[in-house]
Amino acid sequence: MDPFSQIVTLLKPRAVFWRVVEAHDDWTIRFLPSQIVVFGQMIAGSARVERDDGAALTLAAGDFLLMPAPPPWTIAGGGGGPAVDFKAAMDDPGQLLSARPNPAITRFIAGNFAFSPANADLVARLMLPVVHVRAGGTLSARLRSLLAAVGDEALADRPGRSLVLDRLLEVLLIEALRDRPDTLSGAQSGLLAGLADPKIGKSLRLIHADAGRAWTVATLASAIGMSRSAFAARFTHIIGMTPIDYLAHWRITLAKEALATSKLPMTEIAEIAGYQSVSAFSTGFKRATGFSPRFYVQSLAT
Repeated sequence: MDPFSQIVTLLKPRAVFWRVVEAHDDWTIRFLPSQIVVFGQMIAGSARVERDDGAALTLAAGDFLLMPAPPPWTIAGGGGGPAVDFKAAMDDPGQLLSARPNPAITRFIAGNFAFSPANADLVARLMLPVVHVRAGGTLSARLRSLLAAVGDEALADRPGRSLVLDRLLEVLLIEALRDRPDTLSGAQSGLLAGLADPKIGKSLRLIHADAGRAWTVATLASAIGMSRSAFAARFTHIIGMTPIDYLAHWRITLAKEALATSKLPMTEIAEIAGYQSVSAFSTGFKRATGFSPRFYVQSLAT
């Protein structure tokens, strides 16, 4: 399994909430800060997104938006209007509608994704603060088809609509993430940029294929045909951490998953994390997570 597939498998993404929102004429919806990954797809009309950190963008029909742990933000259509809290708008959708004949109609899907609590921190390594997939841009045929299918299904009244949309949104998340290095600007660093780089991508695949091996910067550099110094500098520049730090982080990630989902003995989990003894593993795990392995397992059950 390639590194991206491994990480997505550990994340276990699922769309836990989505709603088709309709707004008329001039309107504004206000969102509070959150620690979740929010998404939206514009079905009809257009809207402006403005975040309190200064980031802003315009969503056209068909565009898809992802934001992990966003600060307070707004989405507005037409000339804007008094801000309505999102939860209040969901409780009373009429606040966004107009009694005027032939109003300008905006429709979009708004929702959020949930991930496995044990590995939710991996999201930050896959996503930019704002991922904007433009339907009118240069997209893969698969991504363009998914964007169209989500919009079509959201407006339909077919049996199984919710189930189909849930699955489509999950696949769309994965496609949007892995399409990023080629289609989205500003994505020249991070895991996906590393996988797109021939040399660094090969080193990442080696690490993920055999995380328990006693890798060093020298052995990784030799395996991909680079000098030790050039490899270390390039890996750190693209990934944002040194090769050994990345290896250690990935080993702890695998250990967290094993602790959360398996009944493996601690000796085997220690080996997965590249440690020769349970005591050394416990010390390293606590240093990385703030919990001992046993307390970590207990914390997942609470």
